[in-house]
Amino acid sequence: MMAGSTARSTSQMEDQENEIEALQSIFADEIHVISNRGREYCKEISIKPNNLGVTFSFSITEAYPDVPPLIDIIPATFSLTENQTGILLQNMYTAAKDMKGTAMMLALIESAKDTLDEMDINYHRVLEQKSDDVKDCQIVCPFFQQGKCRFGTKCKNLHPGQKKMNKDEESELNGEEKKKVEGQKEEQVGGKKPPMKTACDVISRIQWDPELKSSHFIVGYLDRFLGVLEQPFDDFSWVDIATVDLNTLAIPRHRIQYFKYHDEIVWDKRVRLDNVFGSTGSQLTIGDVAKKFQKESLAEDEKEAHKDIKADKDDKDIKAEKVEQNSKTEPQIKIVKKINKNAPNYFIAIRIDDEDILKNVKMVQDSVTENNKGLEAACATLDSLHITLCTMRLDSHDEKMAALKVLKEIRQEAARLLPPSLLLSFQGLGNFYERVLFSPPNKEPALYTFINRLQDKFREAGINLAGTRKQTNLHMTLVKLRRSDMDALCMEYLDDSYYSKFLHTYFGVQSVSTIHLCSMDNAKRYDGFYDCLASVNLFDEC
Repeated sequence: MMAGSTARSTSQMEDQENEIEALQSIFADEIHVISNRGREYCKEISIKPNNLGVTFSFSITEAYPDVPPLIDIIPATFSLTENQTGILLQNMYTAAKDMKGTAMMLALIESAKDTLDEMDINYHRVLEQKSDDVKDCQIVCPFFQQGKCRFGTKCKNLHPGQKKMNKDEESELNGEEKKKVEGQKEEQVGGKKPPMKTACDVISRIQWDPELKSSHFIVGYLDRFLGVLEQPFDDFSWVDIATVDLNTLAIPRHRIQYFKYHDEIVWDKRVRLDNVFGSTGSQLTIGDVAKKFQKESLAEDEKEAHKDIKADKDDKDIKAEKVEQNSKTEPQIKIVKKINKNAPNYFIAIRIDDEDILKNVKMVQDSVTENNKGLEAACATLDSLHITLCTMRLDSHDEKMAALKVLKEIRQEAARLLPPSLLLSFQGLGNFYERVLFSPPNKEPALYTFINRLQDKFREAGINLAGTRKQTNLHMTLVKLRRSDMDALCMEYLDDSYYSKFLHTYFGVQSVSTIHLCSMDNAKRYDGFYDCLASVNLFDEC
């Protein structure tokens, strides 16, 4: 295992050096590399393209490119609002996650330029005219020498022996390229996705459609600190946000993520869902959804009415029988099930979504189910894999708001309590009472310090940490044998022969940036993970 890990580390270091050499050949004196920046980061690569008024900084760990870099953007000739910076970084991190395992820094710069173009921001800067002496000192393009340069005559490095074009030739070539691009765009028009109705359109529909009740709608919106939250539509002020005071609940329209009709999402920009107008081709409108809901409600009402009629009839039959028999038995007592206030209904979790970990978890689960098909239901779904930091009981709106306030406060302490890059590696298997199969993460002292601080703040806020054990035992559950499974399968424990060959398996490394406040009772999200009251990025700047 150690030999494999060493080989993997050596390969990653070679990939890093090769990528940095390629970047140095492209950007020449516009790139600066600092080694041994700190305990977590082995290199910091700063790139300031000569024709762009911005510097890109990438801090990488030894696990790069399997672990994406920490990204920073420093505009020089233009300015970005806080929201624009957030969108730009979010898009770059999303692209980095998609390219995990491959050289990505050059592609991330191109991705940033595309995002800035979409924002209509002029990020270019005027190049200084170079003297002939400077031109003579240009670097020979190593990719041209290998026959691989993709910039052709536009490459700023020297291509020895290549004929230089005059301005007329360059203009003609640029015109041909422009026509080619425009032609490609025209070809794509027919294949474009239909335009989606905006959040403003949905708001207007809810406000002015006499067939709709605004009280039936819920808004899911993006909070800067706490992630996606939900509030009733009527709790918001929908006038111009610039005209309201600090005590009024109002949000910019672009932060709205989705709308719910009762408990069903009817508009969601994250997945291009529009069942309010049907603009994305779903063939459903809010009228159809409302009618379906009314039918389901009527069916439920009829079902309840039949139950009541049957119960009344049964009561009359019982009473008649008692009178007839002159029974002196005790009257039947109706048992009302009480809510257990000590049972948790929410938990704080770190989601596990690293591809290598998911692949290896699936391999172990397949081995278990191959030995016993009945255990398929006992296997944790890959989309819901997580480790739990603590559990709690939240019933009232005030309790939920108090929990959200704690998360907002702990976010400000995360930079002090946690390392800049929190990585959890999973290796080996363990079990609880031979009924729960799990893999533990490596012992990260800073994370345990953070968890203790988080739990203390919840207690100080009056939150009932129901189900939270005094001794934190972090683990990722793979298989859980519940009481119902035990009865159905006539088995009391998991046979260790099902998974014994994986007892020392290395599952992978999870990069941690976000914690989630998850519901145990609500249905899972469209992506298979738990419904979250809030998701908090611990390392974004406040």
